[in-house]
Amino acid sequence: PPAAPPPASGALVIDGASRFSLTVPRGFVASKRSASQGTLYVAGDFPRAAVVSVTAWPVSELLAAEAAARSLPGLPAVASGAGASPAALADIAPPEELARILARARDREQGGGLSSEVTAAAPDGAGRLVLSLSTELPVANPDELERQRGIRRLVRRTAGTVSLGSVPSPAGGAPVAAVVAAWASCLAEDWDGQLGPQLRDAADSFRWGEPAAAAVASSN
Repeated sequence: PPAAPPPASGALVIDGASRFSLTVPRGFVASKRSASQGTLYVAGDFPRAAVVSVTAWPVSELLAAEAAARSLPGLPAVASGAGASPAALADIAPPEELARILARARDREQGGGLSSEVTAAAPDGAGRLVLSLSTELPVANPDELERQRGIRRLVRRTAGTVSLGSVPSPAGGAPVAAVVAAWASCLAEDWDGQLGPQLRDAADSFRWGEPAAAAVASSN
């Protein structure tokens, strides 16, 4: 789909290498990134723990990490996938299963110890997967948290939009297939306020590849 104009509450971000475009809520501060895979972009209202990011995971590496994690005792067998050359996201895994694979990949990338729940996952009709996650965060002192904020649990809500793309091969040569995604998250109480719709818009605005190049052209 063509790049949509940014909403009034958002600012258009175009990757310096024209790999992707998206809108982020105004006032979000971006951190410098130069990676060609993994986490490519991060911006946030960090005092509020509100973050928008873009990730690109080679399909073969994503499935290998999933297989390694799920080979532990008590965990179910790894999902089948399309290896390194899928033609569509559905070739990797069904929507809900792929969403769970990506949720676990995010949890691992953020240091482990988290267990995100997939609360929604469905194709959008344009070859993308749209999903939502809920993640309970560790709280050192629930009594103190309740005294300060009136709550005893911290829950992070996340919106994600996922596409199939490609990234440079670490070994050189032809690019390799990758699962690319925009993630937008904040604490549940902020999500239910003003930030939730802005962050969902940010994830929905994500474009990779040719649509991102169209955004570059339209911005000139």
